[in-house]
Amino acid sequence: MGLKRASRDLGLSHYSHTESAPQLRYTPIEQTVTPGDPVSLKCSAVGSPVPVITWTRDHQPLLPSHRTTVASFRTALGEVVSHVNLSAVTVREGGTYTCTAHNTHSSQAHSARLNVYGPPFVRAMPNVTSVAGEDVHLWCPAGGYPAPTITWRRGGDLLPSSLRQEVLGNGTLVVRNAGHEDAGRYSCVVTDRQGQTAASHTFLHVLKPPVIDNFILRRSLEEGQRTQLSCTVTEGDLPITINWLKDGRHLQHDPDVESKRTSEFSVVLVLKRLQEHHSGAYTCEAANAAAAVNKTATIRVKVSPKWVVEPSGGTALVGSTVVMDCNARGYPQPVVTWMKAPGEAARDFQPLVVDGVRSSQTPNGSLILQETKTSDAGWYLCRAANSVGKPISKVVQLTVHAPARVVTEGGRVTGHAGQVVTVTCEATGDHPLTLTWLRHHDPVSPGHTVRIRQSEAGGVVRAVLEMVSVTAADAGPYTCRATNPHGAHSQVFHVAVIEPPTAPSGVTVSEVTSRSAVVSWTLPQPATVTIQYKGMRGVKEESPGHGGNVSVGQWTASHVLTGLAPHHTYMVRLMAHNDLGVSQPSPTRIFTTTEEAPSGAPRDVRVAAGGPHSLLVTWRAPDHLLTHGTLRGYTIAVRRQNLQGHIIYISRPVIAKPGGVEQYEVRGLTPATLYEVAVRAFTRAGPGPLSSPRIVDSTSHDAPSCPPAGVSCRGSGRGGVRVWWSPPPTTCAHAAVAGYTITATPTSYAHAHANSRAWQVNTTNLEKNLDSLPPSANVSVTVTAFNDVGYSAPNYPVFCRTEDDAPGPPEAIRAVVTGPTTVLVTWSPPRPSTGVVLHYTLYSAKNDQVAVRDVVGVGGSEVTWRELSGLTQGSRVQVWVTATTAAGEGNASLKLTALPSPKSRYSPVAVGGGRTWRVGVGSGVTLGCRGLGSPPPTITWTRVGVTVQNSHLTQPLPGGDLHLTAVRETENYTCWVRNSVGEDSVTHQVVALTPPPPPTLALAHATHHTLNLTITPTGDGGAPILGYTVHHRVRAGEWVEVGVDRGGTGAVVRGLPCGAPHHLYLTAWNSQGTSPPSPVLLATTLGSPPGRPDPAQLVEVNSTCVTLRLYTWPEVGCPITHWKVEQSRDVSKGGWTSLHPHVTRDTSDLGVCDLTSSTWHLLRITAASTAGDTTVVYRVATKDSEGGFITAEWVQEVPPSVARSVDAWLDAHIVAGVVSALLLATAFIICVCVAVRGRKYGGYSRQGESVDQKGGSGEEDNANNCQLTRGGHVYSPAPTKKPRGSLASLKMQDEASDPYEICPYATFSVGNSEDTLEYELSQYVMTPRDCLAASLHPPPSDRHQPQQSPAYGQVPRQRPQSHYKEAEIAYISRGSRGGEYGSRPKSMPSGTQNAPTAAQDQQRAWPEDARKDTRGRHHRPKSRSRVDTPGGGQDSNTESNDASSPVQQPHHYHQHQHQQQTAVVAAAAAAAATAAAAGGRVAPHPLPPVRHARARSESSSSDTSSLTPPRPLHPPSAFSNSRELSEAECDRNVFKGENGRARDPASSSSGDVEESIKAELEELLHRYEHQQQREEQKKQQQEEKRRPAEKNPYTINV
Repeated sequence: MGLKRASRDLGLSHYSHTESAPQLRYTPIEQTVTPGDPVSLKCSAVGSPVPVITWTRDHQPLLPSHRTTVASFRTALGEVVSHVNLSAVTVREGGTYTCTAHNTHSSQAHSARLNVYGPPFVRAMPNVTSVAGEDVHLWCPAGGYPAPTITWRRGGDLLPSSLRQEVLGNGTLVVRNAGHEDAGRYSCVVTDRQGQTAASHTFLHVLKPPVIDNFILRRSLEEGQRTQLSCTVTEGDLPITINWLKDGRHLQHDPDVESKRTSEFSVVLVLKRLQEHHSGAYTCEAANAAAAVNKTATIRVKVSPKWVVEPSGGTALVGSTVVMDCNARGYPQPVVTWMKAPGEAARDFQPLVVDGVRSSQTPNGSLILQETKTSDAGWYLCRAANSVGKPISKVVQLTVHAPARVVTEGGRVTGHAGQVVTVTCEATGDHPLTLTWLRHHDPVSPGHTVRIRQSEAGGVVRAVLEMVSVTAADAGPYTCRATNPHGAHSQVFHVAVIEPPTAPSGVTVSEVTSRSAVVSWTLPQPATVTIQYKGMRGVKEESPGHGGNVSVGQWTASHVLTGLAPHHTYMVRLMAHNDLGVSQPSPTRIFTTTEEAPSGAPRDVRVAAGGPHSLLVTWRAPDHLLTHGTLRGYTIAVRRQNLQGHIIYISRPVIAKPGGVEQYEVRGLTPATLYEVAVRAFTRAGPGPLSSPRIVDSTSHDAPSCPPAGVSCRGSGRGGVRVWWSPPPTTCAHAAVAGYTITATPTSYAHAHANSRAWQVNTTNLEKNLDSLPPSANVSVTVTAFNDVGYSAPNYPVFCRTEDDAPGPPEAIRAVVTGPTTVLVTWSPPRPSTGVVLHYTLYSAKNDQVAVRDVVGVGGSEVTWRELSGLTQGSRVQVWVTATTAAGEGNASLKLTALPSPKSRYSPVAVGGGRTWRVGVGSGVTLGCRGLGSPPPTITWTRVGVTVQNSHLTQPLPGGDLHLTAVRETENYTCWVRNSVGEDSVTHQVVALTPPPPPTLALAHATHHTLNLTITPTGDGGAPILGYTVHHRVRAGEWVEVGVDRGGTGAVVRGLPCGAPHHLYLTAWNSQGTSPPSPVLLATTLGSPPGRPDPAQLVEVNSTCVTLRLYTWPEVGCPITHWKVEQSRDVSKGGWTSLHPHVTRDTSDLGVCDLTSSTWHLLRITAASTAGDTTVVYRVATKDSEGGFITAEWVQEVPPSVARSVDAWLDAHIVAGVVSALLLATAFIICVCVAVRGRKYGGYSRQGESVDQKGGSGEEDNANNCQLTRGGHVYSPAPTKKPRGSLASLKMQDEASDPYEICPYATFSVGNSEDTLEYELSQYVMTPRDCLAASLHPPPSDRHQPQQSPAYGQVPRQRPQSHYKEAEIAYISRGSRGGEYGSRPKSMPSGTQNAPTAAQDQQRAWPEDARKDTRGRHHRPKSRSRVDTPGGGQDSNTESNDASSPVQQPHHYHQHQHQQQTAVVAAAAAAAATAAAAGGRVAPHPLPPVRHARARSESSSSDTSSLTPPRPLHPPSAFSNSRELSEAECDRNVFKGENGRARDPASSSSGDVEESIKAELEELLHRYEHQQQREEQKKQQQEEKRRPAEKNPYTINV
């Protein structure tokens, strides 16, 4: 027995690394176990720091023992997990277990009880000490299970005995406000249901806690004084411990502090000489056994001021910051005051005024002086004082020095040539102060043209520089430098000598933007510059950016022109002028401003609904003054109203002429939805603002795209059905639903009226009662929603059964006198059937007396006769009959009168009642017939006038009934009852029900996103068609199904991609299953792939970049989804590099940069749409560094043939095709080898045993092994023991190391789709029986044979397939031995017959399991009885399986039957002709996933159960000496038989490579077939000579 882990997950958050309290994540729960069981309790917690988990049992620590282990560990996520494992639990291990997780923050606990079956017990209880006045809880640690009763006693008295006592539900005794009188011995007594008792005792001690008296303390204590504190405990039980603490700690050793105990309840603390460190909180702590209490008093000792930081003097420079410290301590805190002496002597100090800006004082007393001046120098005094002792003070000196500084600001000094120029310089600072003039870092020496004068006044030193008769050579910078011991400082003066100006030179225009440009120039001498600029064209004179004059001051070498107009060309020139005149203008420069994003939005934006999925947007360009450049295109922004985000951007080029109207249709929108639409224009510089206000419009309404949801129905009264449903989801309603259409269709014509086979009614409610339906009928119900535009698709049908009605009168009543006292009464069931007849009542009245009731057929038997006995000879007897259903007794039949008389002989009577039986093809039915007469009659059956013999299809039963094992077709069977007197007969009509034949699908018309189809039924298979399913897909896509109501003559497939080809086919279904598919219809929605762009509009270049205007790419009906841009170095080498694999539609200009100038570059651009792709290849030449082209034709389009030829052999499709062809050729060679080996080693046997001694042939063993593999286990080919080197020498065994089996084989396929090459290698398992059945009944081009279903509700399945056609290499075995075919499957009838005819071959078709698909067909009614489901279990579906589902329960075993090939081919041809006439194009099946209905063999009902393990596979007892034949050969023979010529089952493709591959494969196949046929003929001739020919009715010729 494993450990029991009964716990629950609390689901707390994950462990966090931040500091947190513990959190329990997993805790134990209460559980009950038996003694000896192992128990494991788990507790986990998280927290930070990591918590510690402890366990207790019954509030006592859980200690490890030989049966109890406690272990903990920590996971990688920081979770602490703790386990308590009890190896063999006993009743003593029962109790309350508590896990507690705790860390430094807090703790969390959880308790759960462990109950162990056993007698009661009580653990030893510890004594309890309580505090007087508090509540006491006495816990009784009792155990045992079932839980015993707990009682408390004290001194023999049962508790509670007062209001202060209470026993809780868990057995805990509570004593409230405990006192000394409650102390004593308490006993806990437990008693179980059998009267067993156990007890334990505890002693309760109640103690009184101590109480400390208040302290008496002096308030004013100064340093040097003495005091004491007395701690006296006035109440509390002794002994009492008293201690003193200071600031929460025990007293340290101090000679001035002494603690004296005056009594056992009093201690005095004496402070002999108070000092500063004696200040603090003193606590007296008193404790006894009950509690500990304390009381605190605070002592503050007053102390005189003392220096912490003593002040000191210092030195500072002018402008610096000075901090002078002064900090003192004491109690109370001393006050620090700063004072300053007014003169140079340290006396007459005056309080210093602190303004808080330049001077301030910190809280600790320090003085801060900022931006120090010379006036701040002097003597300072810092004083600290409080109310204790004398103040303390200190005098310090501050010295301030002034560094040299030039106070005259430097600048420009201007003078005319030949005149005197004077420059003055003044400086301040401490002496000695020196002024010096420098030029080019050298001192200026006085001379005859230069004089320097120096003077001093008021502490300021002045130096004057005079230059006489200045010339241009004297111009330049002059430096005045001042120095002293504390620093140096200088100023620069620029001397300019004015001369007549010259024209500015080196005029350049740079940094040109959309609104500004920088103009630079050079002047040899200072002069004012005037800039003149003017727009060349396109700028009106009244506009701000037309032009103007700008004056710039002297010494300026550049200027920024602002206020220009974007994307305009300007002329600019400059002139210099000064006091002496104006220069000539400079050369004219021309520049163009850059473009700017438009500042105006498009005008006249209008939006109109273009359809359910589109909006038509029109607009005009913005005002030309607001475009700021050449418009390159527009961006349309679309989003659903009231939805933030989810904006769709679409960029389009400028198409309309100036002033014209632009328009674009936005597609792919949701019907009946409000959209916000805005448009913005963009230039090369970027996009402008969106149109404002945004235009809001709605797309057109559309029919609902979803059927009503939650459709349910149930029978409601006789002939009534109640249906209810929910509206379609709002996301697919697309408009207000106007109403609903309910369609009810009986699943059988037995319940359908002649004029109307379906009931249909409209309503606006969400439920409806349908009346006047046939009683006791299975009804298929669908609901469609409609609005003003159209109808939705119907829901997946639901099925319900109407209630029974009272039956009509029985028919064909007869009364036959059979003797003097007996009368035989026979009748037929009432028609039409209104329900299951529970019994018949035969009424008989003798000579008009009271009628006697005789109940016939009790228990649901179908007896329709009764012989009345005990009558009186010659009396008149009147008889009549009534039928009874669940609804009650019906009307009486005709009344007949009989006169009993002696008869030795009478004519025979056939009883059983002729009926109409509607049976699925392949199902069995028993036809009832009994013969009564004298002499006893004989019974024979006839069909179409021919006597029915005992065979594998018809089996006469003892008593007269006829059992049909497998119904093939509609027939009348007549039971003849004959004797020597006469004859009588009764006829049964057997109607064979099949799935419908393939309907016809044609294209009515198409739009950009929808296909309107026409449906033409070609038959119903004998049962009402319950609906159609349209299967469609795009190329290489998944198949999508669309349900169509049974009464619809057309279907609309919506939501399809624009301009894309679609494969469509149609299936119909009834109660017997699904029809074969119609021929595939190839239809295309409106629209074409993108057109070819104009290279001049698409491509723009400069020296290093290529700009692609992808939005100029023309659309032809279908919008472009994205672009792909690739680059290559050389067209002759290929090797494309992807630059932008997915460029979306919101892209304006796309740049390909970092290119080499003056070089050719190869670009390949692909525009993708749902209709196809368009690719162009351009050779583009970049400009040179000066902006020129290296050739006149700088962009050249490469022809498609040249571009394709480069990468043709590198294309993935070609490579895949070549590889597939090689693999296929290899497979053919392997098949030849296997064939040769198969002839050489036709079989094997154990040593000393021949092949003929085996119990069966190789085909039977293979077939048996195949049956075993259908339970979900697939095995690869396993070999026999053959010589080394054989293909069959490969070996694979199953899990049980079973012997070998050879049933499965591999299949390779080379796919081909239209317009493109698509290749795929696929492998799946196929049995020899599959290929054999396919050769007997060749299917359509997709090679999938539909099968019949014996009972409606066995849902047809499908095998997932790709859209590729397949050429398969398969094993096909033929019997090579004559004689009786002893190896046929169990499902085949026995007997030896002549060579079969074509019809007999069709009847003897072997069964084939239907292809299975994991996808369920929800719109198919799925219900099976337990005998119909493989393995006897219920079918794995989610739909109902009740009696209301239209399932015909089989009463006998069923057999399979394939449809005739001729009927399939004829129906396919007719459907193809109809589709072609409707304007569509019919193509061969690209392997559509058709769900084929089939009948299941009774013999396999228990072998395929998913709950039964697969039986071991046994080796075949022999191999048939036959050659291998590929399924492609099977198909070739089939096509030859149909059309008289070979037909390639795969679609042909264009291209020389593919044609050559196909020719080679066909040649290999032809040679292989020819060689195999010759060898086979020789071998057959030799075998025929060796042994006599024997008839084999099941010989198969492929």
